[in-house]
Amino acid sequence: MIEKDVLHQYGAVALSGAAKALIRQGLDGGKWAGGAPGHEELQSMGLAVLEPLTGQYVLGDLHEAQRDLIQAEQASMAQHQVRITSITTLFAGLDRMAAETSGGIVYFEDAAVANDMIARYMDTMRSHLYTAHPDARQSAQLKASIVRETRMLQRGIKMKTIYPDAARTRTAEREWARAASAHGAEVRTMVPNYVRMLVIDERCAIISDRDIGPAQPSSGYIITHPGMVRICTTFYRFLWDRAEPWMGERVRQISDTVTTGRGREILRKMEDGQTIDQMARVMGLSRGTINKEIKALYEATNTSSHFALGAWWGTTEERKLP
Repeated sequence: MIEKDVLHQYGAVALSGAAKALIRQGLDGGKWAGGAPGHEELQSMGLAVLEPLTGQYVLGDLHEAQRDLIQAEQASMAQHQVRITSITTLFAGLDRMAAETSGGIVYFEDAAVANDMIARYMDTMRSHLYTAHPDARQSAQLKASIVRETRMLQRGIKMKTIYPDAARTRTAEREWARAASAHGAEVRTMVPNYVRMLVIDERCAIISDRDIGPAQPSSGYIITHPGMVRICTTFYRFLWDRAEPWMGERVRQISDTVTTGRGREILRKMEDGQTIDQMARVMGLSRGTINKEIKALYEATNTSSHFALGAWWGTTEERKLP
């Protein structure tokens, strides 16, 4: 039976007064016709269920609808991720000479080329610098960058930076984050399922054309086409909204955690929508081992379903651990 007090959970969804009235009616066991005010909203959310015998609608299971909405949002996030990572594939399919002569897209295979372009744009930067670093950065590189970035911040430039969650456990990145935050930069972390990117004002974007992995020669795309830079900026903001604020503070010790490193890896793969078979194949484990790990996660988090476990994972600080 559906509890009436779960109704308040849906206050964040932009429901009209008519739709909310139908929910209350349904919670009391009432039915309504398909043309009732607010019906289309509830039907689009999976909250209106047709009774074939009466031809009227009743309220569906709120918990099931909530789960479906969360899954839809996760699918939307995955779609956005595919779009931005597919940008490089799109560019690679174009004729590079045509791209270069257009003045909007230039492919580079040498980091020095990109660095020269970055330096020219940063010298005339007017408003903001957005960066995302999915890999670890070297200590010497960070010490040099904080000097440049401090001068930039003192000029009034707004800076946002995204690091992988594992940066919270590394000394060099923690020191950089503390120093940058002290001068007004905003730093956040998230699971590193994104490419290296940099956006200067809305005039230039530099996107890596490689996935996260072992170091290799830097290559990618310098984008100055206004429309494409706007797409990159929009996607960066999408990532930023889902990242966790960080000012260089340490995470709690691994020994104090509820989850294990393997458990967190499984939770991240569950969050990405992977099946047990897919997880077993990628991690080189058996289905039985994956199921045993998930059972251990249930016990450790006092949950009893994938949905409840996912809800716990979505709010725990342990997401920030490697």
